Amino acid sequence: MATTITIDKKTKERLADYKLGDWTYDEVLQLLMDNVSLEDVTAEHLRKHYRRLDDFKGLSKEDFKKRLETRIDKGN
Repeated sequence: MATTITIDKKTKERLADYKLGDWTYDEVLQLLMDNVSLEDVTAEHLRKHYRRLDDFKGLSKEDFKKRLETRIDKGN
């Protein structure tokens, strides 16, 4: 059963470079997924997540309460 996915134009152009002969996009994606392990993709996702956490600047408890009270007062 076919479906439609939304991808960026540049991604489509890059994907088209892998489409050789009469291969379908499905065949290209299957080939790519067969050659990149889910574990590798997950590890990269986690690396990016931890980098974002390293850059995260939290609020003090007092500042958080002030922001929350302001939002409640405004009805947000």
